[in-house]
Amino acid sequence: MIFFETLLAFVFINNYIMQVMSRCKKIKWIITVFVVAVALVLPVVAQEETDEILHHYQKRAGEVFDGRNPFISGVTFSFEATTFRKIYDKNGNTSIADSSISLYYYSFGNLDSIVTKVPSEKKIDSTDMQYPNIFKGIYKYNFYPNDTGGKELSIGYDSYEFDPSVPIGIATIDRDRYFLKQLYMHFVNEKRIDRSSKAFRFIEFEGYIFPDSVWELKCKSGIFTREYYRIETGIRNIKIQR
Repeated sequence: MIFFETLLAFVFINNYIMQVMSRCKKIKWIITVFVVAVALVLPVVAQEETDEILHHYQKRAGEVFDGRNPFISGVTFSFEATTFRKIYDKNGNTSIADSSISLYYYSFGNLDSIVTKVPSEKKIDSTDMQYPNIFKGIYKYNFYPNDTGGKELSIGYDSYEFDPSVPIGIATIDRDRYFLKQLYMHFVNEKRIDRSSKAFRFIEFEGYIFPDSVWELKCKSGIFTREYYRIETGIRNIKIQR
């Protein structure tokens, strides 16, 4: 649509100017108009094509997300999660290191219970394994110019409006099958947190896409100093009850 509007505008202007020019000047004008038109129209056409391709991947990835997400699909399942927590001082040195192993049980996609197999020395909060369908939110999407056409495709997403509760980041999907491979989320100015980010890596298991690893990084301000957290959770022994 933009292409035709631009073309019509050039035609209208060109016809008007042609009426008041000599033959020699007309030839020069035609060449000039042609060069300018190509320079302006080609980027517009390329952008429209890119937007259509991006919309295709966004739409298909959102549909696959809903169909193969075990939490949304209401699957009953369990897995074992090993969590490592590290707290760093302002110099980047580890001040506290701890770990725990727990069993997570889900009924119809909802967390039912957590059983601790190996407790930590100090309490480690349970890891929230769920993640939003960023392909169906109100986001601006973009491709990355360094895309090499491989099996994985990275799509950037950003919020139209400033909202601390809405994450921004990068999603990597399988280019041919559209399911999530990795998801990076950054939360801007989360309440009582200076910086907060969360990343997921996914695997395919019995037709569903499960998180395989979860990383959380946070910076929390204290009265006199800041604390930096890094929580890593690895998932294994996934079992689906059918």
